[in-house]
Amino acid sequence: MSTKKTHYPEIPRKNLGPGWWLANRHYTVYMIRELTSFFVTTFSLIYIYQVYRLASNPGTYGQYLDTVRSPAMISFSIVALGFTLFHSVTWFYLIGKIQPIKIGRKKTSPLLALGINTVFLVIISFAVLQLFIVGK
Repeated sequence: MSTKKTHYPEIPRKNLGPGWWLANRHYTVYMIRELTSFFVTTFSLIYIYQVYRLASNPGTYGQYLDTVRSPAMISFSIVALGFTLFHSVTWFYLIGKIQPIKIGRKKTSPLLALGINTVFLVIISFAVLQLFIVGK
């Protein structure tokens, strides 16, 4: 058995600074979308904790609602909504680019995937709102 090491030539690489992603619009949108994941996750955890508080002790749920109704939480919710919408729109557009649907010999446009997914998002959001608003 030979223990000869294969030598691979060194590939020259550029030294990238901390703002490397600002040089290209696609990289900038990608990094902003990754940043929005923090807000989406944080808002989801707050919502899951709200359901937990309601299920575990309905008596103290009113105190939790007072916290959620504070100006800081309302501001965070508005910012999180904006980031969530940006995340959704860019993700839906990306789906159309990554996996376009073939109809005959033609591929569909990413804008078609964005439109269809946005319509489904609005329909499902409206249905969930109706469930919680009318269901009270």
